[in-house]
Amino acid sequence: MSRHKLAIDIGGTFIDVVVFDLDNRQLRAFKLPTTPHDPAEGVVAAVGQLGFPPADIADFVHGTTLGLNAILERKGARVGIITNEGFRDIFEIGRGAVDFADMYRFDYDPPPRIVERRDIKGVAGRMDFEGNEVTPLDREAVVAAAKALQDAGCTALAVSFLHSYANTAHEREAVELIRAACPGIEVSAGALIANEYREYERTSTAVLDAYIKPVLRNYLGRVSGGMAAKGFAGQKFVMNSSGGALTFDLAEAEPIATVFSGPAGGVSGALHVARETGRGNVLSVDVGGTSLDACLIVGGEPMDVFEARIENFSILQPIFDLRTLGAGGGSIAWIDNALLRVGPESAGAVPGPACYGRGGTEATVTDAAVVLGYIDTGNFMGGSMNVARDLAETALRTHVAEPLGLSVEDAARSIFDVLISRTASSIKEMMLERGLDPGEFSMLGFGGCGPLLGPMLQNELEMPELVIPPLPSVFSAWGMLASDLSFSDSVSVLATISDASMAALAETAEALRNRSTAALAEKVGRPIEPSVAFLARVRFLGQEHTLSIPYAPGDDAATFLTRFSDTHQDRFGHTFRSEAEIVSLMVKLVVVAEKPDLATRVRASSTLTASAPHRLFDQAAGAMVDCEKVSRDALEHGRAYPGPLLVIDEGSSLAIHGNQTLTVDEHGMLSIARSET
Repeated sequence: MSRHKLAIDIGGTFIDVVVFDLDNRQLRAFKLPTTPHDPAEGVVAAVGQLGFPPADIADFVHGTTLGLNAILERKGARVGIITNEGFRDIFEIGRGAVDFADMYRFDYDPPPRIVERRDIKGVAGRMDFEGNEVTPLDREAVVAAAKALQDAGCTALAVSFLHSYANTAHEREAVELIRAACPGIEVSAGALIANEYREYERTSTAVLDAYIKPVLRNYLGRVSGGMAAKGFAGQKFVMNSSGGALTFDLAEAEPIATVFSGPAGGVSGALHVARETGRGNVLSVDVGGTSLDACLIVGGEPMDVFEARIENFSILQPIFDLRTLGAGGGSIAWIDNALLRVGPESAGAVPGPACYGRGGTEATVTDAAVVLGYIDTGNFMGGSMNVARDLAETALRTHVAEPLGLSVEDAARSIFDVLISRTASSIKEMMLERGLDPGEFSMLGFGGCGPLLGPMLQNELEMPELVIPPLPSVFSAWGMLASDLSFSDSVSVLATISDASMAALAETAEALRNRSTAALAEKVGRPIEPSVAFLARVRFLGQEHTLSIPYAPGDDAATFLTRFSDTHQDRFGHTFRSEAEIVSLMVKLVVVAEKPDLATRVRASSTLTASAPHRLFDQAAGAMVDCEKVSRDALEHGRAYPGPLLVIDEGSSLAIHGNQTLTVDEHGMLSIARSET
């Protein structure tokens, strides 16, 4: 019996599957259409198409945006809140701010509520900011509030008390009381998920965790049951939002950690590539059927944050700093008052782009790519799926060309002009607001449409190099295979940097390490010896926001303050000669898993064995030109391939333009360079 590690990533259009043979050190990949009516059905169906018994799977790693979609589409549970008496409106008031894009709109309509005010109850009990009990918790009031909310129809509760970051006793007690009095109801507590100050952000995190908990628990249960019925008995993991893996039990207990699960797999893979190939500065661009996710890796480290936003809701969780745009292969082109727009609405998996022949009639980016020759219609998805050029032309003619008085070819070209211009502007904004120059970065393009858009984005951004990794269309799933089991925990500190506070911080770090290691070992059900890393969130006195600084328990005050000051100088171009304070301390535990590396062989799947004539639109020439079409497997290491050229692989197409040259580096990466002129 051979051992395999399986990764499945669900996107808006396709399910990406990557299998790693642990004994033969070989990778295999394929794609299936997403099953929007029941995502679990597609996962179980993929397991049935592996070509070997599911009993041979040792580990299964899953990436899903089910929790994120439940929040965006308002398809979560009915949530009630139990908080301090007199503070019912903390979640309702929030920060009292409107996003910059909407702040001057008189017709601004906030997103629909997640919690109605009638489902918020206040109970007696109070801690002060140092964690001292001011008023005992009213146990009877907690039970009465929970029962009233359950009777009103709430299936999940969020508990959030003032100053619980300093002392979690009241929240822990309330959770125990609720679970005993209302069995079956889901409960989340702010300080038990995000043990940091800021009462609104803690409350929001607890509410969103409770909101998606029944949804994710039901989904993961159906995935587990379906796979077990096929004979799978291995370990099951879900990607978290910061690039590590959680056990299914951990994900069900704190589903908020998985909201950016899918995109995190791609960033995790990009980080692995950046470090292994010595590319310190990398812009990862993950383009699927529905969206584009961009993330920056600077000096071999990802740009990450410890507070995310979904619409106007805050989440206190460590995540990669992703910029998401509604730009993908399924993005629909439409006319807005005689102006051409592309996205954010997508044709998705059903009905999909018109060229798929599944009932879609709208003009999409994929249809435009077919018309311009950027997709090989005879070898789409390795030849497993038919693509109809005539249907693509009809959709473009009907929805874009005729309304604007253009030819079909010009309509297709205009779709890419609009899409690339808008996408490049957003990426420039993301980089320039951090003081970063696109000319000092390599772009790593992946996802089903990453190689398709990558060369055009490279030209628009004037970036020196575009890198396409092996298995680009399923690279997020590959990144999941390359991830390790990880667990993060944090504690509020709120202390000015001094010799005394650093001594106390060392004791806090040791207690946090021991607590987190014990908790992780209990949840995975076996002894562990993780690697341990600490990050402190620090700011100058008077500042609101913080910077994340590496912390070692042996650091003294002068060393640590200098490290923070230097980081502030590098990030913002200036620093201050003033006192600084440590706001919180985070620990990250990592248990290394067996995984593939860049030298792992990929089983060839392309049906194209030799070069063949092709015709595509060359951006450099500004016209349709004749060129060669070649399989990625046939490219020779060290040889230069000038554009125009079409390179195809198992699930993507790479159109090299006349001002670009492709080479294959020693790691098997496709490196595309731009001409000087």
